[in-house]
Amino acid sequence: MGEPTSPSRSAGKKVAMALQDPEWPTLKSNLAMRVRTIRLELYGEHGGPLLAAALNVPFRTWYNYEGGCTIPAESILRFIEVTQVSPGWLLTGEGEKYLSP
Repeated sequence: MGEPTSPSRSAGKKVAMALQDPEWPTLKSNLAMRVRTIRLELYGEHGGPLLAAALNVPFRTWYNYEGGCTIPAESILRFIEVTQVSPGWLLTGEGEKYLSP
């Protein structure tokens, strides 16, 4: 038997496998589209700077996220908190868009 796999090692392998998945670019693009949809609904066409300030990231960084750059966990978690978007909808585009009050 081999050595037990630590949770962080196992998670790292899963992330590496996901990044090799041919669907990865589509997943990133869809996530970018959904965060932009939420920003438009809640902050309007020119509300990017307001949302970026609420997330404590530079506007240019937020603009890159909407363009499909990888969104760090801290930023996406803060986005969920600030906008009350449903994590399931954010991931898949299915189900309720916002968390229930």
